[in-house]
Amino acid sequence: MSRKVSFRVLNGMDSAVRVLTTLRRKKFAVTEFSMRDDNGSAMFEVSVDDLISPGFESAVLYVKKLVDVFDVVEIY
Repeated sequence: MSRKVSFRVLNGMDSAVRVLTTLRRKKFAVTEFSMRDDNGSAMFEVSVDDLISPGFESAVLYVKKLVDVFDVVEIY
């Protein structure tokens, strides 16, 4: 089962690479990724497979720790 998290960043594609690299390095199973420009910041949506360890909550914590990531919200 995949769960989705949404967040904003200031640096667009640079931040996308940093988020995806961090999740891949920590061995999270990212199943979907989307990005759109939203008034000077970029809005991301990332789906993470929750059945494969480490779980979704850990992925959200790692994303929140990144420098220019804010407004982290799980999408139901």
